[in-house]
Amino acid sequence: MKKAIFVVVCAALVFGLAGTVFANPGKQTGNTVYVFGPTPDHGWTGSAARFAEEKIAQLNAAGGKFRYVFRAAGSPDDQIKQIEAMMAEGQKPAGVVIQASDNMVQAAVEQIANADIPLILFDRLLDGTSPLIRQKMLIAMSADNYAIGAGAAYYMVEKGLTPGEAIWELPGDNSAVSQERGDGFREFLTGKRPFNDDQGVAHTIAANRRWTDAQIASAIISSQVANWSRDNAKQYFESYIAGKTSQTLAKWMWTMDDEFVMGILELLQTPAKAAENAVFESTVKVITGCGGLTALYDVMGRTKATAGNQLYQPAGVAIMSPTCRPGFFVDAIQLMDDALNGKSITGNFTDAAAKRFHEPPHLVDTASWAANRNNPSWRGFD
Repeated sequence: MKKAIFVVVCAALVFGLAGTVFANPGKQTGNTVYVFGPTPDHGWTGSAARFAEEKIAQLNAAGGKFRYVFRAAGSPDDQIKQIEAMMAEGQKPAGVVIQASDNMVQAAVEQIANADIPLILFDRLLDGTSPLIRQKMLIAMSADNYAIGAGAAYYMVEKGLTPGEAIWELPGDNSAVSQERGDGFREFLTGKRPFNDDQGVAHTIAANRRWTDAQIASAIISSQVANWSRDNAKQYFESYIAGKTSQTLAKWMWTMDDEFVMGILELLQTPAKAAENAVFESTVKVITGCGGLTALYDVMGRTKATAGNQLYQPAGVAIMSPTCRPGFFVDAIQLMDDALNGKSITGNFTDAAAKRFHEPPHLVDTASWAANRNNPSWRGFD
């Protein structure tokens, strides 16, 4: 009899526990959407964060179904802690949009994906290294770095670059970003890749202006990487230009960042470098940056005669910055809102198989900036 009672009691306990487990399969989903990004202080990423804050304020003011919260991080460790705090909350977030600080954040983002929280990646993407993130994400949105490189090459060809002419290259770093920009530049010149502009137009190089692989290998003089540093750009350019004449200096300068161009101009436009500046101005046809630095846009609008003590665009030298608007962080947030409200976002893929969107650059020089400076999509950053 005691055994029977014991069995019944145990069965009741087991049933009760099982009922508790199956009645509580996981956290309930709340209505909060978290947007993770960098501290909105300076540079392209800082500008992107400011755009994100503006968009979030608009969505919250509109009183929709979801509440948007921005979390700014100054380092990968900070961002990881923010994600861990979010995952420990009583309710699951309705969605997450993230500009990852760097690859250190991958494991934390995988927790988001593994919890089946709707996820959109912006700018710094982890889908290339994490199959889980790639499988679970709604979309990954980034600048088209191949088009940035191809756009720089296209611009030079339009300005008169011919096959085999010397090009001085200043890479950003050893990351995939710089590799893709460099590949895009070379592949446009060899005819392997078109330049797809921000109007959806594909530009190809004419057959009689295409470069051979041998010309690419011999004519592009590549500096060591500057690691996105203005000071490093000054140092490496100073070493390159030392002793150069109009016959030995490259007419075409392909650098991967607006800060590099600013550093080079700061160096050249000091009294101590008057001789080098004279050679530069009489020889160079184009120097490119990348990014959308407002200070460089201002330089484009100044002549030597009107600059005073400010930097100016050297006479005869075209400065061009192939720029992807930081404002497309806004698009990422809007796509999350659309998806959570039942709208399809698949029409925004530029690569459907990879669930990717690539933001094309616009080519900013003196003329195009004058024509588009009031266009919000062309807004520069500090």
